[in-house]
Amino acid sequence: MISNGIDLIKIDRFKDLITNERFMNDNFNINEINYINNNIETLAGLFSAKEALLKALKKGINNYSLKDIEIIHDSNKAPSFIFHNELEYLNNSNISVSISHDGEYSISVVSIFN
Repeated sequence: MISNGIDLIKIDRFKDLITNERFMNDNFNINEINYINNNIETLAGLFSAKEALLKALKKGINNYSLKDIEIIHDSNKAPSFIFHNELEYLNNSNISVSISHDGEYSISVVSIFN
């Protein structure tokens, strides 16, 4: 393993942001917005996963556009990443992401492997 990133977010933090069109369009692409489908827990989870990835990369939230980090889900709803623009070089990387929600919080863990 090369590095880990973890992010814990209070879900209520996104109560007003889920209806903020600018926030949504600045941080998520249309596929993610459709997946979120006005679900605040899902929004918090995806945002937390993007922040956990940046922590694993040892980068701050202002280093890259969060929109370039796309989170997709397989048929079992397991999340994974697709990268765009200057992060495309990561598309062939071995990166694992886990997202969980419980009560007032969402947590994400990202691991980058050799």
